[in-house]
Amino acid sequence: MAWHGKFLTALIAGGLLAVFATSLEARETPSNSRTVSASGQFVIYSKDPTRRTNLSRRADEARGQWLQKIGSETSDNQTIIIQDLIGTPKPRNIAGARTGIFEADGGSMKIQVDLYDAAVLRNQALEMEIFRALALARIYKERPPKAGKAFHYPPSWLLEGLCEERRMAENGSPSGLQATLLKSENPPRIEEFLKSKPELMEATSLTLYRIEALALLQTLQQLSEGQKGLGAFLDSLAENEPDLKRLLAAYPSLENNPSRLGKLWTLAIARSSASKGTEPDSIGETVRALKELLDVSAPLDPKKPELGKVTGAAAFPAIARSEGGGYLMRQKAAELMTLEFRSHPLLRPVIGEYRQITTQLASKPKKNLGKQIGETDKILDLLLQRSDKVGDYLNWFEATQLDTLSENFLEGPGPSQPPQRTDPLSLHLDAIENHGW
Repeated sequence: MAWHGKFLTALIAGGLLAVFATSLEARETPSNSRTVSASGQFVIYSKDPTRRTNLSRRADEARGQWLQKIGSETSDNQTIIIQDLIGTPKPRNIAGARTGIFEADGGSMKIQVDLYDAAVLRNQALEMEIFRALALARIYKERPPKAGKAFHYPPSWLLEGLCEERRMAENGSPSGLQATLLKSENPPRIEEFLKSKPELMEATSLTLYRIEALALLQTLQQLSEGQKGLGAFLDSLAENEPDLKRLLAAYPSLENNPSRLGKLWTLAIARSSASKGTEPDSIGETVRALKELLDVSAPLDPKKPELGKVTGAAAFPAIARSEGGGYLMRQKAAELMTLEFRSHPLLRPVIGEYRQITTQLASKPKKNLGKQIGETDKILDLLLQRSDKVGDYLNWFEATQLDTLSENFLEGPGPSQPPQRTDPLSLHLDAIENHGW
């Protein structure tokens, strides 16, 4: 069933999507391109066996995290289809992936994740779609929606919170982010936060939103209802909006008091801010992470693929001008900002330059930033050359330094002793020291 671009954008902004037609998209898929994950819940279709195995493993890992936070329910048996469509033409206004519900024969429900862009495989974007699919399975496990009827997507804060937990487990907490939230002129408010739309945020706001989302998830987990509360909240979304009223109803211990939830949430952010931050990454770690973020490509001219592709940061303008390019640039800017917080000080300024470039392209995709990108690439190359020379010098110094000090140095005269002071205050302090006080 074709997606109408403008209609889809409007529905996503409202949090609703229509259920797809009665069957999955018809595709001729060889039997040897199908893999069932170890948990049995995911069926992955991909012509690339390595990617198929990787998708299976990551889907099951995300499922394990989901069950830990939400608990086990009958939705665990809901089959979720994952289609690797990377390299095929993607529908209009689809940034890199889409997750939707299909009505199958007999009125049963099928949930499918379509992957269109290789960027989805990086930085928890795949896990985001897996969590979205698992949440839909939980919400509609008892009452599958019918074709043509609207359904609610799970709240963004829940999905972003789960993904941020995974990011921090891998990379640590970026020092200073939580403090930035608490010191801002407008401290976070729970009512406004729940209404936020992260898909429309620029890099700084999106990065802070993810910190807030994780803090809210941790706050709810620590309440007496724990994972049962999150499960009850999701169960209520089959016919209700995922708003503050519905969230409070799932946690009786909050006594239907929004201010109490807001205070607990702010305290969770404060505790994270007070905790010891991680040490900055080494130069090598920072370089590897930056190269991964810059590992992108785009055709020089989408209408003339024979002209070849452009790679690295030089591909940012082309990506920004493509379908869903603004969203991809906002995501890239948020990833660069997170890296900037934990990066080695030597490379932090150049990472900031790349972040500013992606931020500008997110809002003005047609802006000519070729010169700025070229200069930033040159600065990065010079910094890498300098860091290599510094590393070579330190290795040489360590290899050639003496293990023992020179005997002449040891036998030389020591430092001269300062003259003894005889003023009354000094004599008094000496007397105290002599008495052992």
